[in-house]
Amino acid sequence: MLVAISQQLRFDSVLGRRIMSARLIRYLLIWTLMMAVPAAFADPIIVNANFGAVPVNCGPPLGFAYQGTGGCGDGYWAQDFNSAPGFGWTLSTTHDQEWYGPGVTQPNSYFDPPPFDGLPFTQAAFLQTYTGINSSVSQDVDGFAPGDYSLSFYLGSRYGYDNGQTVEALIDGTVVGSWYLNPATPFTQRFLTFSVTTGGVHNLEFLALGDPSGDNTAFLSGVNIWAGTPEPSSLILLATGILGGLAKFYRR
Repeated sequence: MLVAISQQLRFDSVLGRRIMSARLIRYLLIWTLMMAVPAAFADPIIVNANFGAVPVNCGPPLGFAYQGTGGCGDGYWAQDFNSAPGFGWTLSTTHDQEWYGPGVTQPNSYFDPPPFDGLPFTQAAFLQTYTGINSSVSQDVDGFAPGDYSLSFYLGSRYGYDNGQTVEALIDGTVVGSWYLNPATPFTQRFLTFSVTTGGVHNLEFLALGDPSGDNTAFLSGVNIWAGTPEPSSLILLATGILGGLAKFYRR
């Protein structure tokens, strides 16, 4: 009789543990979906984040073009990226010439960008400044909800002739980060966080300030925005690990 009671109590204990574990797994699964699904599917959408949607027409040995309408081979090396379907960005400068301003480059171009080896892009925007002339690249990004966001991108500077460059990141005209690049700075991924109080569309801009007396260039590509401060992939991996541990506990 005592043996039967002991076995029944042991069975009830194991059953209770399994019921509690199943509930915990169910609750954590709901939490994972609530946290991971918005991070995976509700991030703001950047068009042409890697600047490769519109190929540079000025091929080797040049491999770069300023924003403009001058065409290749006539001394201007210009291409109208802003009007090209799918480009997504607006390249702007504070003067009306088609040089000493912004444009797009391929790797190993005459503009002498940092090496692209092992990087997740094949073209980059360049932001050249000269004697007080500034350059910028901007985009109206849709898909925001009020809250905190993270921004990442790659920045580098010209390897040949350069005096160093300063680049600011702005959201709706407000500076959220600033970087000074020494000459010959390799592409380096940068991170920052910012907040918006309204949903919908917000303007993202990268502005090159430069030395008022020098010729300086920064290169930009691989732009990414996601909701929250942790990366979505890290959040999903964390939740998956917790669920896996509870599943092992449940099987005992």
